[in-house]
Amino acid sequence: MEEYLKPVTGIWWDDGTKIVAFPSETSHTCQISGLCDSENSHNDLWPEAAMRYDAGEDDEYFSIPRGRVLWNPVKLQSIIYHGNGTSAVRLEKIAAIFKLSDWTTHSDIHYNTPS
Repeated sequence: MEEYLKPVTGIWWDDGTKIVAFPSETSHTCQISGLCDSENSHNDLWPEAAMRYDAGEDDEYFSIPRGRVLWNPVKLQSIIYHGNGTSAVRLEKIAAIFKLSDWTTHSDIHYNTPS
């Protein structure tokens, strides 16, 4: 019998060579939008991510491409939200880190990095 895995949500950064991710199990409570999200924020977890990137004290959480993974309980599908700095190849790697089986992507200007 196959073990049931709970859907995973969370946030991530990807500088093109290293992905720093903070996955978490999805709770049964979802937002008004109908999508389930983690309670993590990029701002709150930036100190940990910055250490993993050896980022300087002038670097901000939005200086490295980032995004989040949400869960759609109606479609039984994960959604990787990302900005302009994340390629299709890197999205595949992010999906693997979060152990996503059925997923799609959504570009969101909120996650764009300065050009």
